Amino acid sequence: MSIVAGAQAWGQALAESLMVDTVLIRRKGPKVLNPSTGELEFTWSTIYSGKCRLVLRSGVVRDVDAQSQLLAVQGPRLDVPVAGTSGVRADDEFTITAGETAGVTGRVAGRFDQSLKSARRLPVEVWS
Repeated sequence: MSIVAGAQAWGQALAESLMVDTVLIRRKGPKVLNPSTGELEFTWSTIYSGKCRLVLRSGVVRDVDAQSQLLAVQGPRLDVPVAGTSGVRADDEFTITAGETAGVTGRVAGRFDQSLKSARRLPVEVWS
């Protein structure tokens, strides 16, 4: 094993040791007819289910004037392991199902592409 590969493995193990919550990341599919209700409903595919860590990139909340509305902006991100999460993409929806942040829902707002990453750090929008 090279020094770089060893350092990356150590970094991934360290990053994953901080992931104490559990998340379900799903992707919305086409609508299908629900025979019991007679309604068209979206189908969902599980993209990832496992450990995670929800992080606010800054503890500082700044006010943004958006069309005469003051909005508080923080940059939340969802950290997930590198292994098994390469299929996660923008607009996938997540629910934290266990841990300190259980019940938090939202959507993945963008990708995280980086060489030699220790975790996949996804920018997210939090809904609840």
